[in-house]
Amino acid sequence: MSEEKSFLINELPESVAKLIEGDIGPVVDLKVAMKGDMCSDGSFGTVWLVMNDTKIGVFSNDKAPKLLSVHELEQVESLQVVPGISSAVIETNNKGKRFRLLRISNMLQKDFSEAVRMINTFIKDEEWKPETIDAKRHVCTTCGQPLPENMNVCPKCVDKRLMLKKVLVFLKPYKLLAGILFGLLILTTLLGLVTPYIVEKLVDDVLVPKQNFSWIPFLVGGMVLVCFLQSLVDMFSMRTSARLGTSAIYDIRAALFKKLQEQSLMFYSKHKTGGIITRVNQDTQQMQALLVNFIPMTLGGLIMLVGTLAILIYLSWFLTLFIIFPVAGAGVFIYLIFPRFRIYWERFFEKRSKLASMVENVVNGMRVVKAFAQEDSEISRFDQGSIEYRDAAYSVEKRWAQTMPILHFIIMLSTPIVWLVGGILYFRGAISLGEIIAYLSYVGMLFRPVFILSRLAEIIPNTLAAAGRVFDVMDADPDIIDSDDAIAMPNIKGEIEFKNVSFGYDANKPVLNDVSVKIKPKEMIGLVGHSGAGKSTTINLVCRFFDVNAGEVLVDGVDIRNIKYDDLRSQIGLVMQETFLMNGSIAENIAYAKSGASLVDVIKAAKAANAHDFIMNKPDGYDTEITGGGKNLSTGEKQRISIARAVLSDPKILILDEATASVDLETEKQIQDAIAEMVKKRTTIVIAHRLSTLRSADRLMVLDKGKLAELGTHEELLDKKDGVYSKLVKLHNDTSGIRVVDG
Repeated sequence: MSEEKSFLINELPESVAKLIEGDIGPVVDLKVAMKGDMCSDGSFGTVWLVMNDTKIGVFSNDKAPKLLSVHELEQVESLQVVPGISSAVIETNNKGKRFRLLRISNMLQKDFSEAVRMINTFIKDEEWKPETIDAKRHVCTTCGQPLPENMNVCPKCVDKRLMLKKVLVFLKPYKLLAGILFGLLILTTLLGLVTPYIVEKLVDDVLVPKQNFSWIPFLVGGMVLVCFLQSLVDMFSMRTSARLGTSAIYDIRAALFKKLQEQSLMFYSKHKTGGIITRVNQDTQQMQALLVNFIPMTLGGLIMLVGTLAILIYLSWFLTLFIIFPVAGAGVFIYLIFPRFRIYWERFFEKRSKLASMVENVVNGMRVVKAFAQEDSEISRFDQGSIEYRDAAYSVEKRWAQTMPILHFIIMLSTPIVWLVGGILYFRGAISLGEIIAYLSYVGMLFRPVFILSRLAEIIPNTLAAAGRVFDVMDADPDIIDSDDAIAMPNIKGEIEFKNVSFGYDANKPVLNDVSVKIKPKEMIGLVGHSGAGKSTTINLVCRFFDVNAGEVLVDGVDIRNIKYDDLRSQIGLVMQETFLMNGSIAENIAYAKSGASLVDVIKAAKAANAHDFIMNKPDGYDTEITGGGKNLSTGEKQRISIARAVLSDPKILILDEATASVDLETEKQIQDAIAEMVKKRTTIVIAHRLSTLRSADRLMVLDKGKLAELGTHEELLDKKDGVYSKLVKLHNDTSGIRVVDG
């Protein structure tokens, strides 16, 4: 086994390192040190998987470090990850016998799967690829717990105050509404404090002495008036709160959507579509509860707490001393118990997002599902995801149901305490009966904020977790941005040059490797190569959907990273194989490429794309509605609309990605005629398998395994009998049965 084969995933704590030194060997000789997050019984805990040249071992670090198991590497044939519903198990295959090493949560399954693959490569002494798993990206550096998928912040360790401040920033434009709301909350609290006082007067001055009977209508009328005013103020405060919350959430949702538009394609390749949709819709809706419920309820509760406590002390400071015990007990209970709900809420959100992504994926791929008769399989997958979602929701509700009765019991202890201590004070003449009854009413008001806080214990983790996911996107810096000294180039000529370009969607797995080529203005270049050779990646780099890992992509001699992004993209027209059209009319889809385009411009572009005739044959012509990304149109019709869209933008650089790959010969002829007009007077890059298209290119770039293998005209490359292009043409002819006539 090679000494170069090593990768250290996480830093070992000193206590575990000492144990490893005694049972496995020197820590410096370790090839693997991987931290898991679950104990064998399924509870959360810290477990270490380590390996050196001779042994593989598992250590627990949950309470006290200890060795769980050790295996001689020469006895281990392979490792494997066995996925489960909510967790996975890492097993060894020791000469036909299987042993469980450790259990991990699904959050770490991706990292451990890659680690197992690398360990198996090491064990079998196969070709070693020096890849390192970036565990910091998936594990919180503070608490060591795995991060939720596609998140860079830990919901547990995130600064809750900072998160709340970020939300409150969106209230700044609504300071007047916030001030009005605060005033209404004070007023409704003060009105609520009046009723028990009236009750005290009614009991002590009217009912007990059985005198001043004429006061009853006035006191009862006062109660009715106070209740009416309090209800009226409550109505206005709730309306104001709703207006404030919905306005702020509108701003947050708009800012989030704007941020999503600024992100590069790399961001979308790392995040599931369903998860993004959940953040825009459901998570922002959860944040609305923070503004509509949490802030008003908290402010109102604090005001009531202070006001009620002052009155209780005024009525009987001695009795209030006894009431402090259940109040403090309820507060301590909330402080200790409710933070534990966080993990259950996180699991609930994770399962909800996962189910949304699954549904979105199946709906978008329904044609494939139907084609391969996989309805039952998808139903089964959905049922499993739905069961996980149901179980996560039940876990939250079950623990809530177990916790709330205990809190209610602690709070209800205040009533017998008041009657016991109050009764003693009453017989001693230290307090009146009316004051005891009023005192009980005020105690109920005192605990109302406690009930509110217990309700908020459900809202706060929910909303702050949602806010964390929203701000995780809003705080993310886009990968593709204008440099500080970006150059404005509104009129490019179209010269493109690749200088020693290397790029990989994963930096450790390059798709293009040291590619250099220069494309002249108005030249037509054909990209040729096997699937996965790097053709689509090449055009992605020209469009600056991604930035190169090494080298430069130049347009008119300027690195595209130094060209204003809008100037670059506005002068590139892209026609893709998989055409996606927006919901709306045909005219709107063609005009999508150019804001303010007139119907005359749209029709002119459609004619140039050979699309006008089929559009006019439709009952609604250019007003025909396109739905489902263009599912009510044929592939050829969608392609010609896409070409019309590109024609309307009048690009200096035109990119055609398999524009005729999925159409019949007649439609291909119409598209080819449209393309022939488009390629005039502009630089064109074409990805195509059709030889008729490749022959018309000025030069062909032949890519092979990420490298530029050949460059020349169709005829020049065909003359190289053992060349890559010549072999591709021969393979094409053998599979299609078409004989190629050169020239």
